[in-house]
Amino acid sequence: MSPLANNLLESVDQKAEMFPLEMDYCPKCHNCQLSVVVPPQKMFDNYLYVSSTAKSFRDHFENAAIQYINQFHLDNSSLVVDIGSNDGIFLKPLQEKGIRVLGVEPAKNVCDIANNNGIETIHGYFNAAVVDRIIESKGKASVVAASNVFAHADGLKDIAHQTFRLLKEDGTFIVEVQYLLDTIKDLTFDNIYHEHVNYWSVTSINNFFNTL
Repeated sequence: MSPLANNLLESVDQKAEMFPLEMDYCPKCHNCQLSVVVPPQKMFDNYLYVSSTAKSFRDHFENAAIQYINQFHLDNSSLVVDIGSNDGIFLKPLQEKGIRVLGVEPAKNVCDIANNNGIETIHGYFNAAVVDRIIESKGKASVVAASNVFAHADGLKDIAHQTFRLLKEDGTFIVEVQYLLDTIKDLTFDNIYHEHVNYWSVTSINNFFNTL
């Protein structure tokens, strides 16, 4: 039994809500996943972690922006959508280079930061209704990105199906996640907590997409 990682208590007398923290392994698909999924609203509706705080993250996404523009031939007619976009850290360097961008972020406090910084962001979870809204107002996307979302989310088949519906026929879905083998080799067991539902290897994520 463990408390949620980012939910700080307001006083020493306040009791923390506890949830089982246990990782299971499936010998059939080779996925590693928590045995109990905490309702996402408890973790993400008001989120304390702001991605742009870390310079390493800012540098990573600035370099990624250049790579993706060149690799996927993005220009000012392209639309890039980021699922779980936080404060717009991935979208900002793309927007600065003239690419149309749109974020989708469930935490209203972080969504407000992004919008106040000029990164257009929809408040909500990535679902069919949000995808309908995007297609109607913006058209289809050249790139949809999900940075660590495939670690955080549980309803991944729906997210994948909605992503493919949003993408242009020649569009690209970019998934960034921590690598299970590195977690084991580096002993970074502190990465195992309730926000991280899934722990991916190349084999398991390949198996996942082959089942869609």
